[in-house]
Amino acid sequence: MTLTHCIHAIMKSYLQLITDKAWKANIKLEDAFDKAGASYTTYWRAKSKRTELKYDTALKVFNAIEELYQIQQAREYSQGLREANQAVNRRTIRSKFKPRVFST
Repeated sequence: MTLTHCIHAIMKSYLQLITDKAWKANIKLEDAFDKAGASYTTYWRAKSKRTELKYDTALKVFNAIEELYQIQQAREYSQGLREANQAVNRRTIRSKFKPRVFST
């Protein structure tokens, strides 16, 4: 299900959708905005409800959350391998944890 489908299905605001996704992925929303290249003021304007997020910005943040989540999962997986004294192959781990990217 894409971001557009989510929006039309439940009619939440873009900010609410990305906030929910960030919470489920245990990612700070500020980090996701930073990774997406959105300015800090854009985050605070949306958070304080001074302005609504544009679709393109929400989509970039949505994809950034997915990417940060996959990085987090890969880090935990490789840490588990190290604790079990198993070999850590970065190429294999990267191919296993690729983020899904949504586009317009």
